[in-house]
Amino acid sequence: MAVNNFTVIESVYGKFIVNRHCSFQVEALIKTGFPHIQSELSNILAVISILPEQAVVVDAGANIGLVSVPIAQALAARGGIVHAFEVQRMLFCALCGSTALNDLENLIAHNQGLGAAKGTLPLSRPDYGAPQDFGQFSLLEQGKVRLEQIEIVTLDSLALPRLDFLKIDVEGMDIEVLKGARRTLKRHRPWCWIEYWKVDVEEIKAQFAGLNYRFFLMDDLNMLCAPNDKLSASTLNVAAREM
Repeated sequence: MAVNNFTVIESVYGKFIVNRHCSFQVEALIKTGFPHIQSELSNILAVISILPEQAVVVDAGANIGLVSVPIAQALAARGGIVHAFEVQRMLFCALCGSTALNDLENLIAHNQGLGAAKGTLPLSRPDYGAPQDFGQFSLLEQGKVRLEQIEIVTLDSLALPRLDFLKIDVEGMDIEVLKGARRTLKRHRPWCWIEYWKVDVEEIKAQFAGLNYRFFLMDDLNMLCAPNDKLSASTLNVAAREM
């Protein structure tokens, strides 16, 4: 009898629908109850804790919701919402399932990608029955067989009435996301948490030129881009090295 690739695992953040073959995710959740990215998540939640009432968060590259779900839980009592974007259709479905299982009406999932311009991109389909890290799926480094199309939108095109926090983990397309968010960054000046290991840090910093941001190395993979005025007025306390 075949065993389903996707299953439900309990955690300290509630229930997650997880692919049992996904490297890191399953083992950490089962053995510890915490996501394998808990150290990163703790720093993210420290920033979330200082956001104002009715904060709006965008998670670009949400995967199954290991970041989106805890953020939505943290913001629920304060009237905040999370927009979570995931291009892999099966992981998007898992994200939606976890959203429902945890009664998170303030988490809005989008089966779209964020980029520099609106359009579509061909999408290959990973083998969800084979052991791998599905979080490393990239629109830039796909298999030869493209079976689907994914809609790409820009953050600017969403015309969000506010944006307080932007998390970007899109496996090499981080610059494209920022280019499509220039007006939003200028207007709303969100805190930005960006995975940098596949892109040039200086190129990331260049996207914030003229916006009065400061930059902090948070760990081996991630950086925090902080609007200077909000940073100066905050009580944020995380271990970081300014870049």
